[in-house]
Amino acid sequence: AELGIPVISHASTDPGLSDRIANPTFYRTIPSDNTAALAITQFFIQFNWTSTIIIYQNDEFGIGGANSISEAFNNNNNNLTITEMIVFDTTTLSIRGDLKNLLTSSPTRIVILWAEASHTSLILQNALDCDVLGPQFTWILSSNIPLDSFDKTSYPKLTGLLTVEPVVGNIINAP
Repeated sequence: AELGIPVISHASTDPGLSDRIANPTFYRTIPSDNTAALAITQFFIQFNWTSTIIIYQNDEFGIGGANSISEAFNNNNNNLTITEMIVFDTTTLSIRGDLKNLLTSSPTRIVILWAEASHTSLILQNALDCDVLGPQFTWILSSNIPLDSFDKTSYPKLTGLLTVEPVVGNIINAP
């Protein structure tokens, strides 16, 4: 910034980098997590959903995404709530706690999974093993993953997966 050299990111979604005063030479080609969180909030409003469980990976990406969704839900006057925040530990590559118990004991059946694609596949395989996917639960993913990596007999349980992911647009640094 001191030298005026622009930095362009095709992958960084951290909302803090959108601050033009703090980062005057930073440009991104995909929207911040705040944009995805707003889209998810609008999705909930459209379908009259009121609560969710968030599963997120315990790093800057996951925590930032979970915080963006939480903030978007809190800023909404439609009483959207997060009933549970579940951590996927990127060191042990496992959910902290018993995934089946955490999900089935919750009153909501909508799960937002905020994780990178490689972790998303591991978490979904765990969810398949615990039988907490479709049709009992609707999952909203932040990463696009190839479903052909799962056993074909599992395909009916993968019904109801939705993906909200950033895409490259024609506007740079839009809010």
